[in-house]
Amino acid sequence: MPNINKQKSAAGKLIEFGMVSHTADEVARRYHAEQDKHPLRFQGQGKILLTLAQADGLSQKELATRLNLTVQSTAEFVNKLVKKQLVTKEKSTSDRRKTIIRLTDLGRETAATETAQVPAYLDSLTDTELDQLTTILTKINHNLYDEIDTITPDQSGKFQQVVADRLRDWFL
Repeated sequence: MPNINKQKSAAGKLIEFGMVSHTADEVARRYHAEQDKHPLRFQGQGKILLTLAQADGLSQKELATRLNLTVQSTAEFVNKLVKKQLVTKEKSTSDRRKTIIRLTDLGRETAATETAQVPAYLDSLTDTELDQLTTILTKINHNLYDEIDTITPDQSGKFQQVVADRLRDWFL
């Protein structure tokens, strides 16, 4: 049985990482906005590009559902991507109420560039440390997936599959 103090220390470091990572993302976003640069990476617009790179031709509602965003936020992000000529919007031929979002060639290139970028904070780790981190995070994720499956047995494995589908083209 692991030492409870070591568990608390590790839990604290995970919480700290989440907070620092979030703050670093916000600081970088503000800095890039001041420089009039707008990296898309894993923010709303970037997530839409990456999702469309995996499954092009989704409706705005499908995008919102897959990304756990509101329909209004999704529409706002899509409109910004249209202005940047990264996606197009068209009415569905089967259901005129639906708007289908498709990547442009520039959008596809941008999505590929975004997925090739690895967070800079991983540069400070050696190959051995990266292997250890990957092993540890895999073990933690596996336990979390088991917990989700236990709580929602009717959805067993579905969340893990959704995550795997989203990550398939991101770094893997």
